[in-house]
Amino acid sequence: MLYTMRLRTTEQAMENILMQSCEGHAQMGHGAFAGRKFPNTEMEDIVAALGRNPDVVAQQRQDLIDEVRDWACKAIDGTAPRTLVNDEGEGLIGCGLLRHFEVIPEDVLRGLYLGGLRDDSDLRLEVEKSTGLRIGGGKSYFIDTDVMHQMGLDGEQLAQGGHADKIDSYRREGLIVGDPGPGKRDDRIRYMYLRERVGGGASDDAAILVGGKLYNLSVALGVFLADAIDTLEKFVINYADQDNDLARHIEQHFPNLKLTRQDVYRMIWLNAVPPEQTGSVPDSSLRHMMEIDRLTDQNALESHLAYLAGHSYSPLLIASEDVPNHEFYEWFEGRMKECPI
Repeated sequence: MLYTMRLRTTEQAMENILMQSCEGHAQMGHGAFAGRKFPNTEMEDIVAALGRNPDVVAQQRQDLIDEVRDWACKAIDGTAPRTLVNDEGEGLIGCGLLRHFEVIPEDVLRGLYLGGLRDDSDLRLEVEKSTGLRIGGGKSYFIDTDVMHQMGLDGEQLAQGGHADKIDSYRREGLIVGDPGPGKRDDRIRYMYLRERVGGGASDDAAILVGGKLYNLSVALGVFLADAIDTLEKFVINYADQDNDLARHIEQHFPNLKLTRQDVYRMIWLNAVPPEQTGSVPDSSLRHMMEIDRLTDQNALESHLAYLAGHSYSPLLIASEDVPNHEFYEWFEGRMKECPI
């Protein structure tokens, strides 16, 4: 992947993103795994197979998240720059493209807030109950893999099934455990995603469009950064729901937010994929969002931003679903007209 792909990021950020793509390929049997699935593969396995130091890699990923949080804290204090850069003038999450967008810091905070709460399983459930749309949801837990095997389960079953009514029993049986803490985790205790409710899921691409269409490009970029945090936090030193935590920090400390739970519900509904359209609506991973199409010198993020700004964009197949970008934008415009919130 390092030799055949190019992301609109620094070399180090690209390596960290592609390591996570390898994790997904192993779990699903894609690419070089040629159909053979390894459903219990986690980032620890990929990092070890590459001969890298897991603490170093985890800290590199946490540093990228911390840069976004530091920028957000400055925006709350009114001292953030009007571009999305760190203290060294480099683009946040290693993306140099972000140097070139002048943003409204307060609106980036609003995007981080909406983007950080749109994956909240409890808030999704509220939207499901009020609209009847099955979105699904879940969260990551520390899983005792020995107990998992004894129960006849694997990572794929945890990630795909609906386990909401079993959470308490999983805790009693020792499947779900507390965080043993940095330096005390081993191959037995893994941080794994557990799907609580099945549904159509959500589209990160659509979430960015919601931010831009309902608000502006600064909000759209805030949503994108929240999505990036959600990806990077899957392998860090101290595990937490960091995009959600940042959203709630903004809610508590930014009195000029001017957004309500109703705005969050609208975001959740608009970026949800109707179950019957699963596979036809793109949901780009961070790698797919940042990967440069060499024929057009464009990536999905740039295409989305150009569309939102009313500028020209080149034809591009979006995400692993290979949805043409113009068809996706047409779908989204129709989706906005149907929104019941």
